[in-house]
Order: sequence, then structure tokens, then C-alpha cells
Amino acid sequence: MTDSELRALCHRFLDAIERQDFETVADVYHPELRFWVNLTGKELSRDESLSVLREGAGRHRRRTYDDRTINTFDTGFLARYTCTVVTHDGTRTALWACLVARCHEGRIVRMDEYLDSGKFGRPPGSTGG
Repeated sequence: MTDSELRALCHRFLDAIERQDFETVADVYHPELRFWVNLTGKELSRDESLSVLREGAGRHRRRTYDDRTINTFDTGFLARYTCTVVTHDGTRTALWACLVARCHEGRIVRMDEYLDSGKFGRPPGSTGG
């Protein structure tokens, strides 16, 4: 894929999530997609990721991917952005994120997402370090 194609794929993916257009997200995902997130340490399948997106959409009024910076490499892209969520009661939360995606034939095959865990409070009973 070319630089332009990878950038367009990244925007298509993030824009679809913003619009809650899960059909487009499903189309962007390769059937063998694997998706890992640093906060959970778990790896999700394509169907599991789509389920999480659908469930999460009901928890907030709006989610946007702002201040996007996209860099491409031979087999994918790295996107840095601010994920801003507005809940149904109007509470706004923003966190920084970095998404590393490997792509094949116009679809995302693997994603590793790194979220700014400092935006979340320490669990009760945890110690610093």
C-alpha cells in the first residue's frame, strides 16, 4: 500500500468509529485481525473488537479522535491522537493514544493501541512505583 492509501485507511477507520459506523469498521478489519491494548494486556479478535466498539458506543454521547498525527511505514501506520469522549451527562474526558497498525491488501491485520494510563486513577490499595 502507498503512503496515501495507508493514511486514507487510518482516517477511514477512525472516522467510522466516530460516526459509529460499525459496518465500515468491519470492512476495514481483516478477517484475521488481532487487536491488543496496553491497559488490559489482552488480545482481541475481529469479532471481539467489534463487540467492544458497539458496547462502548452506548456508554457515551460522542467519541472523537482529535489532533491526529499519522506516520506510515512499509506495512502500516502509526497514529497519535487525543481520544475525546463526552458521556451522556456531559462529562468530557480526553486521553492521549498511539495506535500501531499493520495492514495488508487495504485492511488492518493487527493493531496495538497504547493509551495514556496516567489519565486513570490508581486502583484502591495500589502503591506507587
